[in-house]
Amino acid sequence: MSNDDNRRNLIIGLVVVLVLVAGIFTIGPNLGGQSATGDVLVYGSVDAEDLQPAIDAFEAKNPEANIEYVRGSPPEVYSRITTELEAGQKSADMVLLSFPGTLSLVDDGLTIAFSPSEASNYPDDLKDSNGHWYSVLLLGQVITYNTNLVSEDELPTQLSDLTDPKWNGMITMHDYSRGSTSTRIWATLAEGELGSDKVIQFLTDLEANVNPVLQRSTGAQVDEVVRGEYAIGIVGQLHDVVKAKMDGAPVEILHLEDFPVMWGPTAGVILESSANAEGAEAFINFLMSEEGQIIIGNVDVRFAALPDVAGEAKHTFDSALPDDTRTMRYPNDEARSNHGDWTAKFKEIAGA
Repeated sequence: MSNDDNRRNLIIGLVVVLVLVAGIFTIGPNLGGQSATGDVLVYGSVDAEDLQPAIDAFEAKNPEANIEYVRGSPPEVYSRITTELEAGQKSADMVLLSFPGTLSLVDDGLTIAFSPSEASNYPDDLKDSNGHWYSVLLLGQVITYNTNLVSEDELPTQLSDLTDPKWNGMITMHDYSRGSTSTRIWATLAEGELGSDKVIQFLTDLEANVNPVLQRSTGAQVDEVVRGEYAIGIVGQLHDVVKAKMDGAPVEILHLEDFPVMWGPTAGVILESSANAEGAEAFINFLMSEEGQIIIGNVDVRFAALPDVAGEAKHTFDSALPDDTRTMRYPNDEARSNHGDWTAKFKEIAGA
């Protein structure tokens, strides 16, 4: 073999080694996933203690990354982000909000499109076709009642039953006039199967006959119904109901003929102003992974979004409901497009 051949073989060998080494460092600590370094500032509406197990697991896989999580309600988070951006200040790298808050950020042009590798495992209704949001966990919205205060024979069967004056002072309700979760829910029903006339009539009669106590938090209704302060709650978080029932509380879902269980994701988005978009994408990708979803679904109580982990995660949206329960995702396209109009209409009805 000539010296030229030896030199050529040596060069080829070195190239192969370099490629293999580069591949190892590209794969990184996630062994095929997206790795991260640096600080990732996350704003979210998920309770900090519920997200902490996933944060710990991600940081264990990515020792050079640090997740700083700041919790707030969706309106608080949205207001904080817009205020910081208007002032030219540093804001979050990524955001985990319930769907109405997510859509507000996307529709206002504050987010970027990205493509986490785990996205291919999710059905179309759990991710944005334009790549701006991806489901991390699921939230269900239900009407509840206190089983000690409402007997089986007087259970309402449709929305109009809730407007009976006999419920005056006995109903707590998430404020539908604030442009958040309940606004999107009632607008979806108005733009869909119920129609605008029925929704407007229901809310108008409810205000006139029952005078529901309007609350800012979707979590408040379940707590108040559990404590027996109110007989009925419109609308509360399904995961709060499941947790309360696990603790033996006298609360149940009120299944009505014309009100399906409404659902939407808590979705991950990356802000356009992010200082560490790659780290943010890696964290979202981990939360979407089978490992991340199993961690989320074993928190008491959060619902994993990935359908394939139903056998390994304790809590999934479907397992929390009877098989014949009718469900509907909100908002639909029409409710999203006409969000401002419905917010104004609902403010008028509520006298806000």
